[in-house]
Amino acid sequence: MSKQPLKYLKNEVIEDLTTRRIREYEAKAGGTVKLPVPIEKIVEQVLGLDFEWDEIEEQPGEMILGGLCRKTRTIVLNEKHLELFELKPGLLRSTQVHEAGHADLEGGLGEQGPSLFGEDQERIVHRHSTKSNRQLEVLFDLALHNEKAYRLWRKLTEGQDTPEQKSAVDRYQSAFMMPKWLLEEAAQRYDLTQWRDLYALAKEAEVNISNLTTRLLRLEMIFIPKGSKTVYRSKDDFTGQKTLSICSTSGWSAGSSQWEQGSLFFNCRTTKVTLETPGEEYGG
Repeated sequence: MSKQPLKYLKNEVIEDLTTRRIREYEAKAGGTVKLPVPIEKIVEQVLGLDFEWDEIEEQPGEMILGGLCRKTRTIVLNEKHLELFELKPGLLRSTQVHEAGHADLEGGLGEQGPSLFGEDQERIVHRHSTKSNRQLEVLFDLALHNEKAYRLWRKLTEGQDTPEQKSAVDRYQSAFMMPKWLLEEAAQRYDLTQWRDLYALAKEAEVNISNLTTRLLRLEMIFIPKGSKTVYRSKDDFTGQKTLSICSTSGWSAGSSQWEQGSLFFNCRTTKVTLETPGEEYGG
């Protein structure tokens, strides 16, 4: 595989990799994974990584939740933010998977040498853990973990791609914690067009609602129009409802599939205008 920045990895590659990791764990455990995905067990048993708690040094204005020590194959979680992790369990899980994603996608663990894809140097800095004085790799882009920093980043870079779109590691995290087949199964039990059901599913998967809706949007399992909070099953469902609404205000007859005006019939389900003369059609 040729070297390339992680942000250019195709979604299909990341989906295949996370699926393979989960299936490997199922084979080891002799069972089927369900929501919530057992993050720690998969990371430890399949990726061969350990978890440790330690204090990680932070520069003024930084919030570092975790770091990766490649040499010892260790994910270090920052004890300074233990209270925050306890308050938001989904934050701990996402941090664990995020660091595991760096290890899985980039390689370079133990004595294997440099990353397979090359280091994304502009986004990685090094900090030390207080107790062991180990050098850790941490994300320079705080927007990936810090909601306050993310909002500021969005304000300063409005119109650009979000950090999530740019980061292969975030896509890895999303696919790992919310596998497509488990969300499709959940869609049989929840009405994904209702926010109460979306929040219930987020609770079951132990993720936050923002991560869940982003994942469902990427998988095209829901559609939310820009500037709206109404959730539709698909973009086609939204455009169909919108067209139906227009027709309703223009003389739509209840119980009829068409609206007649002179010699024209408007089929609002397909937004196609059909003339009475056979063979003459105009697609809208």
